Amino acid sequence: MNLLTINSFDCSAQASGGVNQTTVALTTYFTQKCKINCYLGFFENIPKKFEPLPLFKGRILLNRHFDKEAFADFLKTNHIDIVQVNFLKKHNLTVMPQLYETAHQCGAKVIYAFHMCPGFQLHTYGSYERTKYGWLHHDNALAETKKWFLTAMQTIWKLIGRRMLQSKYRIPYEHCDRAVVLSKYYFELYLYYAGLHQSDKMTAICNALRFDQFATDADIAAKENTVIVVARFDEDTKRLSLALRAWREIEQDARLKEWKLQLVGDGRDMPFYRYLVDKWHLQRVEFTGQQNPLEYYRKASLFLMTSTAEGWPLVLSEAMQMGTPVVAMDSFGSLHDLVTDGQNGRIVPNNDIKAFAGAMKEIMCESDLRKAMSICAVESTHEFEMKHVAAKWLALFDEIQKF
Repeated sequence: MNLLTINSFDCSAQASGGVNQTTVALTTYFTQKCKINCYLGFFENIPKKFEPLPLFKGRILLNRHFDKEAFADFLKTNHIDIVQVNFLKKHNLTVMPQLYETAHQCGAKVIYAFHMCPGFQLHTYGSYERTKYGWLHHDNALAETKKWFLTAMQTIWKLIGRRMLQSKYRIPYEHCDRAVVLSKYYFELYLYYAGLHQSDKMTAICNALRFDQFATDADIAAKENTVIVVARFDEDTKRLSLALRAWREIEQDARLKEWKLQLVGDGRDMPFYRYLVDKWHLQRVEFTGQQNPLEYYRKASLFLMTSTAEGWPLVLSEAMQMGTPVVAMDSFGSLHDLVTDGQNGRIVPNNDIKAFAGAMKEIMCESDLRKAMSICAVESTHEFEMKHVAAKWLALFDEIQKF
């Protein structure tokens, strides 16, 4: 079988980004394990410091001014059976109708893969604390004020925003043979933003784990009194200030004086988080910078997630893979595919700092519960191994070619 994957950017093993990393992982598996011939279409080159992934048998550079003849020639020359279009930027989505028509004329089927949480564009978070910091330190003050206003007017903003986003969701859905989202919990939500009511094209396939190893009993026994967050330091999407607010309560609890919080990552809001640590006189918070998170997962006893929305957060599944139970705010659907409340972690109401800190204390104070959750976390992630996720893609490829 010959598969053409279309991304916004050329693909590299060195580049970050969920779509890129998923493409790297699937292409590697399809090429090495399934004997699928993989090709790549893209709209923009990657920075010169990155090396393009060499596994693709051919590449085609696309642009918004769709060259139908060149695209048809590429499909025919390489005998492409399936075109998989991953989430594209708004200005590139205009090619979808012509791409779909051309692919069908050349005998190829089209899959559209949406790698985010539907409506993620409307989940930007703003707060008084971040806005005040912006004005005091001349750091994006007007932009932060706007985010704070939109957050305060969230109900109205989401109604308005839904209308603005409708074409971004409807165009690719109407011009594909199958639409793939990351979770069954996103079927209804995707259709809501597209202004549609039927889901006969929808399929759910999650992201696969990147690491092959799983925590052992010895790893779980050796865990330290450490709580971790692994994230890009962007307040408007990751809301790490909420984790720090909860940590204020932890540091005030004498039972937990041996515990520390590690923030693993970097980003534009690093100065803001350091400011909060100083302002709130937090004593047991460590900033590690950008790191390979594997060893941090392995040693940690608890993982925190406070994001406004996520598609399928690999950091969460990877932490669980390493035996680290989770406390997460209920802000995105796929969380319920990953975490079973009370078994491998805790899910608390969105924005509820008191409940979040309470769940943390429960797990941190009860070693038997923590160990049981660690064991369950490891067991629950086996279904996300690449071989299982790839099998779902192969089944979809087989199904789509039959009609």
